[in-house]
Amino acid sequence: MYRFIIAPILGGIIGYITNDLAIKMLFRPRKSIYIGKFHIPFTPGLIPRQKIRIAKSIGQMISGQLLNQETLREVFLSDEMLEKMGTKIRSFLQSLGEESRTVREVLGLYFEEEKIRQQSEVIRIKAANAVSDRIVRADAGRIIVDAGWDALLEKASANKLFSVLMHNKHMQESLQSFLADKINEVIEEKAPGIIDNELDKVVMELLDTKVCDLYDRYQDKEEAIVVYVLRLYQMVLDNHMEKLLNAVNIEQIVFEKISAFDAVELEKMIFGIMKRELKAIVYLGAVLGFCMGFLNLLF
Repeated sequence: MYRFIIAPILGGIIGYITNDLAIKMLFRPRKSIYIGKFHIPFTPGLIPRQKIRIAKSIGQMISGQLLNQETLREVFLSDEMLEKMGTKIRSFLQSLGEESRTVREVLGLYFEEEKIRQQSEVIRIKAANAVSDRIVRADAGRIIVDAGWDALLEKASANKLFSVLMHNKHMQESLQSFLADKINEVIEEKAPGIIDNELDKVVMELLDTKVCDLYDRYQDKEEAIVVYVLRLYQMVLDNHMEKLLNAVNIEQIVFEKISAFDAVELEKMIFGIMKRELKAIVYLGAVLGFCMGFLNLLF
């Protein structure tokens, strides 16, 4: 009678112990063990021994399946995300209406005065060059000459000789081209300095303006600003998501983080993720051992 009780219980105990031991052997021993020069097999445990391969596999899985380009685009460009961002932007803009400090004072919280001056100068110079270059590429000289040509002809009509020369098609084209080129040369030479000087006045005025006054001035543009920022955000992600992911290199980050774990940290991490499942395997071993012990009595 006792054997019908003892055999299944003993089988369950053996199943429990063997599965529990097998799981522990995945992580332990944490270092290789030697007797003299002889390396004892199965040391270190499977997971410490294969840590680099596991780290690489996890990195590939996360970057390839969980945090890939398509998944991140779906998340970051979803209607819910855009709505949340819009709410945050509006809240930020509205908070500016309560800021009584000047733009310079606010920037001073994050940057030194010299840094602010240097950056404003760099921005001014780049903006001045860009604007003057755009004006020259638009052939502003030709636009100015064409717009004022009729007025020039009217002024020249008093002098018959000059009027005849001005109405000569070949002379007219030559003179217009000459004047347009000269105007463009002057713009290219003088415009950056003039624009920079005017921008300097604008920047200084802006830096010394209270943030709340600036907000009041452009409050009616709030929704347009929100729309513009969201469009810019969408455009950047649409056009540069792959570059951003390559720059971040999620696979390498995950690999380096896991590789840097010691055996104890790695064990804690895996147990933290799969503790319930690993315990279930141990209990399942006990159940199977119990069943095998009972079946062994029948056959």
